[in-house]
Amino acid sequence: MKLHVLKKWSIAILLVFVLSLGLSSIAFAQDETPIQFSGSFTVTNEGGKFQVGFVEIDFKKDSLPDGIDAITFYAQIYAENGTVYIEFSPDAKFKKDVHLRCEGYEGYIYDRSAGKNIYVTLKKQQLKTDHFSRFPWLF
Repeated sequence: MKLHVLKKWSIAILLVFVLSLGLSSIAFAQDETPIQFSGSFTVTNEGGKFQVGFVEIDFKKDSLPDGIDAITFYAQIYAENGTVYIEFSPDAKFKKDVHLRCEGYEGYIYDRSAGKNIYVTLKKQQLKTDHFSRFPWLF
């Protein structure tokens, strides 16, 4: 009888051990996948709100330069040397300020200089700008 109980416990312990190894490898694999946020959006002279990751981008009506009816932007959010940035392409200058709102973020993001994901905590913050290029977010 004792041998039967010992066998059951051995199998149970082995099963828990194998499952814990499997789950930890899944968690490590998730951290190795570069976590970046990116997206494209087209702004017209009507203005509008756009979302890229945890950042909302708000254009007022008639904020595009004279003679331009629409511009398509590509935005990406990533880290470099431990600082989180949002970068826009193409660079552009606007007639009215564009409002960038970071809604806050807690989690991993890819640091290009380190070549790995880093854990960051960004608080809610906002920025107004009359041009697009690259902007840092404060922790």
